[in-house]
Amino acid sequence: MKDELRNNSYIMLDPNDNVGVVARLKSIPVGHKIAIKPISSGKPVIKFGQPIGLASRNIKPGEHVHIHNMAFSDKLKFSMSKPGPAKKADALPSHFQGYLRKDGRAGTRNYIIIVSSVNCSASVVREIARHFEDKDLAKKNIDGVIPVTHGSGCGQAIGGISDRMLNRTLAGWIYHPNVVGALVIGLGCEDITIKSINSCLSAKDRSGVSAIESFNIQDAGGTKKAIDLGVAKLNKIISKLPKFKRTPLPVSMLTVALNCGGSDAFSAITANLSLGIAGDILASKDGTIVLGETPECFGAENYLSQRCLMKSDKQKLMHIFSRWRELARSNKLTMNNNLAPGNIKGGLTTILEKSLGAVKKGGSSPINQVLEYGERITKKGLVFMDTPGFDPISVTGMAAGGCNLVAFTTGRGSMFGCSIVPTIKISSTSELYKKLKDDIDIDAGKALHQNNVAQVGREIYNIFLKTANGTKTSSEAQKLGREEFVPWQMGENL
Repeated sequence: MKDELRNNSYIMLDPNDNVGVVARLKSIPVGHKIAIKPISSGKPVIKFGQPIGLASRNIKPGEHVHIHNMAFSDKLKFSMSKPGPAKKADALPSHFQGYLRKDGRAGTRNYIIIVSSVNCSASVVREIARHFEDKDLAKKNIDGVIPVTHGSGCGQAIGGISDRMLNRTLAGWIYHPNVVGALVIGLGCEDITIKSINSCLSAKDRSGVSAIESFNIQDAGGTKKAIDLGVAKLNKIISKLPKFKRTPLPVSMLTVALNCGGSDAFSAITANLSLGIAGDILASKDGTIVLGETPECFGAENYLSQRCLMKSDKQKLMHIFSRWRELARSNKLTMNNNLAPGNIKGGLTTILEKSLGAVKKGGSSPINQVLEYGERITKKGLVFMDTPGFDPISVTGMAAGGCNLVAFTTGRGSMFGCSIVPTIKISSTSELYKKLKDDIDIDAGKALHQNNVAQVGREIYNIFLKTANGTKTSSEAQKLGREEFVPWQMGENL
């Protein structure tokens, strides 16, 4: 086994670690863990200086450490110290070319959306959108017509948790800073209506969108007449819209959703760490970054709560984590069930190990606001939003909150895109970047080879601005995201 501990065969992330991350070995996959000290059965496996699981048997130095000899324990907690203030980055640009909206927010794109208030109107919505697929809207600087459909909208208790969350999410998308016009279509007998959607926001919060129209299929006289009416109404919306012009705006008007999907062992070392640096730069310039995926922060709740500036936010954050624990317990699950097969293949063994990487996306900024899923983001700096770990649901909620950019890290590879919010994809390794070059915007694997995470962080920040200025991301170029509007459905259905 000692032969496996050759120089440069692994990366040691903290002096207190008893495992290293394999950099090059024939017997153990790259990114997986190798024991660098003896680990007795029942004792913690330490990575990043934190416990990520328990040895399920005695482990010798040089052994592969993974699911065959390591187990999850929900009794383990991280003892991470509160980070210091993020450094100012005055030398980097502080403005971008965006669209100023009437409600004071900034758009990075101009989309018209057609929204089904209920799944029963989804087919009509798609047919209307198909009519506008080849229509040239560039003269008005409109980026496209997007169908926004979902699988719910009725059969749920009015005022219940599912009803409230869906109304709030739809409102967040209809009155999003990247949306300039919306057509809302219902069947005519469902729970969710334009009235219930509008009730989620004040008149001021609904003032940013230039034109809103709505109707029901039953009132229109059926499917064909509804499609014809929808086309006519959308043409009317387009005719009323001005030619949108970009103007210089401060980066304080950027709100970036931070998400990860298909994580591997290098996500924590390169992509998430670099993104955290980029987010800190934006926060230092009064921009906003939004961290979510609550189950993927499991174990780090005390660390995150220390970073809350307001006592009320700290209490709310701890309540959110308690709620997730109870949800898992009542369904006879553990938080470790969040770990996907791809995560395991990429070298991650427990949700605690995954969480250590996930929280790095949030950098070192203090938490200025804690929100429920899809709530309107109103504070600057780092915001925490309660979202599930499933990428489409998570980003749908953060977009509803008002994020006008998405930064998405991946270690295994993800094809995710958000239809109305430009999605910047960041790979954890250079190998993945080369393999999926059509889908990835930034190779954070360079940080590993060049030993310069800070430089990659600055590069990501500059890509924020470049994308906000109008440069298309890889997911936009491929028109991804039409199926990724997935509101969180939880609670009662009747």
